[in-house]
Amino acid sequence: MSKFFAVVLSVLFLVATAVPLLATEARQIALAGVGNYIEDDYNIFTWYATLPSYSNTVWIGLNYGYSYYDGAVAAASGPSSTYNYQYMGASYGLGKEGKYGTLAMFYYGYSPGLNRASNGGWYGSGVFTESADSKWTLMYAYPMEKMSLGLYFNRSDNSYKRETETAVTNEHKIAYTTIGAGVRFDLGDKAYADIAFDYNIASFKDRGQEFSSSYGEVSQDANKMMDVRARMFWQWTETVTLVPYAEYASFNFSLKADSATDWKDNYYGDKAMMFKLGIGANLKINENNLLVFAMEPYSYYKEEPSDPPKGQSYKETETFLPTFRLGLESDVKDWLTFRVGAEKDFYKSESKHTAGTTSDTQTYIGSDFNFYMGLGFHVGDFDIDALVNPDLPFKVGYWLTGYSEWNRGPYDVPVYMISTTYHF
Repeated sequence: MSKFFAVVLSVLFLVATAVPLLATEARQIALAGVGNYIEDDYNIFTWYATLPSYSNTVWIGLNYGYSYYDGAVAAASGPSSTYNYQYMGASYGLGKEGKYGTLAMFYYGYSPGLNRASNGGWYGSGVFTESADSKWTLMYAYPMEKMSLGLYFNRSDNSYKRETETAVTNEHKIAYTTIGAGVRFDLGDKAYADIAFDYNIASFKDRGQEFSSSYGEVSQDANKMMDVRARMFWQWTETVTLVPYAEYASFNFSLKADSATDWKDNYYGDKAMMFKLGIGANLKINENNLLVFAMEPYSYYKEEPSDPPKGQSYKETETFLPTFRLGLESDVKDWLTFRVGAEKDFYKSESKHTAGTTSDTQTYIGSDFNFYMGLGFHVGDFDIDALVNPDLPFKVGYWLTGYSEWNRGPYDVPVYMISTTYHF
């Protein structure tokens, strides 16, 4: 059998044994979430100025509902497979060899709420977690001799209104807008850096639908979120590249009611800040093997009400000291790549509620371990990356017939995600 037919059969085999909805950050997750420490096409949604490196590319993502969460809230941009089951987009270089920059547009179903950190146990800690229909996701980046500039824009919204002859009886509206910018620049012959920034705005309106009609009209009060991050690639030796990384994000979200004297006694809002430090190492073992090691010595997250009731306070904190990531990528054949990754973190989580002279504090200390596997197929101008269920080697009997009807959840299918890029 020719190599071509072997590749085709292998790809068809994976697709046939997986449920039709697959995904996107497959390569990054298979390598234990090392996306910030490697060069990867999906990084365009985090590091916007990298877009010119991926001109004339089509992205296709599918997912069966698999969610990835690495213990810290990072940039909330792009069609994440954690929240979307499928998406498609393309980039195009303007002018000869992208002389006038690269433009990209992506289509997907919906955007998650800006508040992805909601851990609080108070009223209002879940404000702006509601998803909204994705309308526009646009990117543009312009390359120069020693630097490139990137821009990002996302708009998501949906609304409902019911009117009678006399009045508006029900109305609900939610909208999110994200504006981002990034820059990539040289730092000499052996180093270059990325810096990116996001500014997010939420808007909300509700009358007689989600909240009691006694509150009148409810709308946004505090509604901003920002995220800034930076990294640097430094070629330490011919085979080792070091990548320091840092990120800071914060938000303040709350709602207000126009005719409720007891609103603040029932809805406290939500604010949080997140900070992470890390350093990674790309070890080029040889032409066919890449080992990625990353250590994040400190990650911190704090969440509390925007406006707690008088005499009370709430605080949720989570500290990771440290997190380790190890990923191996090996080109077994020129058409087949094997990936494996492991993630280990040590955490302390604390929840504290104070009311008057009494307080209640709960502290959890522990560690988590996660293991990942992936496969990459290279067929013509297509690169197809699959995030594989680590249990797959132990369930050989189900490969041809599918899993039993008792194993139909997102973590039981043979393949969690498939992300495909086509280069033209």
